[in-house]
Amino acid sequence: MRALLAAFVLLAVTGFAGAQEFPAKPVRIIVPFTPGGPNDLAVRPVAEKLGELFRQPFIVDYRAGANGLIGSDLVAKSPPDGYTLLIISSSFAINPSTQAKMPFDPVRDFAAVGPVSTSDIILVVNPSVPARSVKEFVALAKAQPGKLNFASSGTGGSLHLGAELLKLTAGINMVHVPYKGAALALSDVMGGHVDSMFISAPGAVGQIRAGKVRVLATASAKRAQSLPDAPTFGEAGYPEVQIDTRYGLLAPAATPAATIARLNAFITKALSSPDVRERYAALSLDVVTSTPQEYQAYIRSEVARWRKVVTAAKIPPQ
Repeated sequence: MRALLAAFVLLAVTGFAGAQEFPAKPVRIIVPFTPGGPNDLAVRPVAEKLGELFRQPFIVDYRAGANGLIGSDLVAKSPPDGYTLLIISSSFAINPSTQAKMPFDPVRDFAAVGPVSTSDIILVVNPSVPARSVKEFVALAKAQPGKLNFASSGTGGSLHLGAELLKLTAGINMVHVPYKGAALALSDVMGGHVDSMFISAPGAVGQIRAGKVRVLATASAKRAQSLPDAPTFGEAGYPEVQIDTRYGLLAPAATPAATIARLNAFITKALSSPDVRERYAALSLDVVTSTPQEYQAYIRSEVARWRKVVTAAKIPPQ
């Protein structure tokens, strides 16, 4: 009896300790795109810091394909134990409205852990475009319906929908010219083959400073740190045109709330460290934190918002 009692107590203590020691093994963070892309760059600083804080490796694992659906689906169907996480960006909330077949539900099948950073999205034009403000750009588009065009990194992406949101809000007509990537699109804007485009600020700051493109406004709620002289669309009279690229971490649905809360607390701690903030600043990324509940509500609202834009713009599912 004494031996059995001792064994029971040992098992109970061991089980309790194990529950308190998450993570007890390496954690995978799935990047649903190729290495070196924005999602990869956004998650690496915080992943490395989490490894230091938890004293367990946070391994970045690339599972690219289908505009992020393959890697996201892998996480949705992983055990809900906190050991498989997903780094997402704005496309995660847009995909349900632009993809014909979704293998998962972006809200029901995931538990929000927390955001990590944001990247400003801006409107740039070729220097030959006779507009130096959003007001002048809208006036030009209204004077010549269908003559101005805009490039994007692909149909249904955040850069495409940013322009569609401006079209709907300002009541203008522009022609969409999709490309296979933002870099190719920006190259043709610089070359004068396309008039304008929405683009992530880090990808265009150098070209703006070199005079190869002109920035008209930032679509964030506040001015971009890397482009403090560029007004927001709100300041330009179009507060509805608000979009940024927000990166954050998700876990499979049904992951224990205690595990989510522990991860969120350590992410907040990681993001407060000077070295992580310096690395994000070098990438023109702004640190952002919130509770899991606030982040879940944000994702839900973004899914609904972009569904309205896609429907109004009559963009067919891909």
